Amino acid sequence: MFFSAEFLNHIEAVIGNLIGTNFRLISMLPVSGGDINESFRIQGQQQSFFLKVNDADRLPHLFVLEREGLKLLQKTGGAVIPDLLVAGQYKQDAFLLMSWIEKGENTSSAQANLGRMLAFMHKNTQDFFGLDYDNYLGALRQQNTPYNNWADFFIEERLKKQLERAEASGIADIHLLRKFERLCSKIPDLFPAEAPALLHGDLWNGNYLVDDKEIPFLIDPAVYYGHREMDLALTQLFGGFDSAFYEAYQEVFPLEKEWQKRIDLCNLYPLLFHANVFGGNYIRQVEEIVDNYL
Repeated sequence: MFFSAEFLNHIEAVIGNLIGTNFRLISMLPVSGGDINESFRIQGQQQSFFLKVNDADRLPHLFVLEREGLKLLQKTGGAVIPDLLVAGQYKQDAFLLMSWIEKGENTSSAQANLGRMLAFMHKNTQDFFGLDYDNYLGALRQQNTPYNNWADFFIEERLKKQLERAEASGIADIHLLRKFERLCSKIPDLFPAEAPALLHGDLWNGNYLVDDKEIPFLIDPAVYYGHREMDLALTQLFGGFDSAFYEAYQEVFPLEKEWQKRIDLCNLYPLLFHANVFGGNYIRQVEEIVDNYL
């Protein structure tokens, strides 16, 4: 990706304002940072920063909403996020700038720290499920219309919204839609009643970092207030979390009995999302899960 000298000068000025002194950009190296953004390590003489860039028109307010989600997690007192968080725009380039985190070893101690962090975060609650604004899950808009109970929110705002996309694109046929109708009638009896918990919303192993002091940092959230088993279920979808994580979580905020039996049910949402974005075998996984609950 090519950036103009004017854009790079703008980034230098933004960083200079943040750190209170002139900043001179020495290098800008591409790094991994997800599927939808261009990501870079910005190197100065003494400090490094992480920069994500995207087209401002393609995904409106993406980085502003990401910044607000991270700040909401931080306000709970339970989560650690990268600091010097700035969402901005220069012409058509939207960007998110934050401090560079030097990666450390993802030890059992770091996993336990992450488990405790998530548990304390989940203890933050409010009166409704959802959020007072919509945001993104990856590149798809995530709608967070508030509901008074979890089952209605999960059905209407998580399952049905993804099913509508899948039906429109031809991924979901009438047989799968009818199966979901039967499943949705059962959902109110499948989840234990709990207060809304503040969720990361996209907690797979690519959305946390461990620094060289074994401190975990949360990144790339899709926040809302929901059933906390949603976060726990997603940690098991793609791996990357070990037993120390779950043991530490249980010590701080024990889960309801048989929560493992609801993992697949919770993961219908991220699997439908993946089916809509990537296609492939995800829709078959979805159908297998639905069949197991019918």
